[in-house]
Amino acid sequence: MVALLPGSRRAELTRHLPVMAAAARQIQKRQPSLFRMALRNEEMAALAESLLPLETPPIEITVGNLEEVLRGASLAIASTGTVTLECAYFGVPTVAMYKTSWLTYVLGRMLVRVKHLAMPNLLSDEPVFPEFIQGAATPDNISKAALDLLEKPEERRNVQLRLGEIIETLGGSGASRRAAEAIVALLDKPLA
Repeated sequence: MVALLPGSRRAELTRHLPVMAAAARQIQKRQPSLFRMALRNEEMAALAESLLPLETPPIEITVGNLEEVLRGASLAIASTGTVTLECAYFGVPTVAMYKTSWLTYVLGRMLVRVKHLAMPNLLSDEPVFPEFIQGAATPDNISKAALDLLEKPEERRNVQLRLGEIIETLGGSGASRRAAEAIVALLDKPLA
């Protein structure tokens, strides 16, 4: 099963879901798959249903139930937010993406100096999850990366092992604080 996690805000859903749906269509042509989406409330679920093109493969939309969706997922396609850390926690290899308005993107690039946006990539300082940002977040790029992971069990297993290592570095109680501190430290680090 492939989890589609387009984000928790209306603008994210509007920008990400059409790209994810087109990627799902391309994946389905080569690798028949089940698709599930977890959204935070009924309003977001209704918006998602209105945004899905008719030619999209069937996508089960659930309200809440993120843990259940991730426990059953072989792969996720997710926005680069905190959900990528949840994917890491459940050992789900993920293709991360993010699109925003062009002005926000340009301003963000000027203000934020990090190599990665997905939290597991930030924490490991390497691209554990393939990331596609702004213009690179296309159905072709996303579906190719997803199919690479779906069709190569050894690669998926390697990602899962790396995710286990990343989650282990967060430790037990206070993990959120330590993750935030690690990310802040990376934000202060100059780019190579």
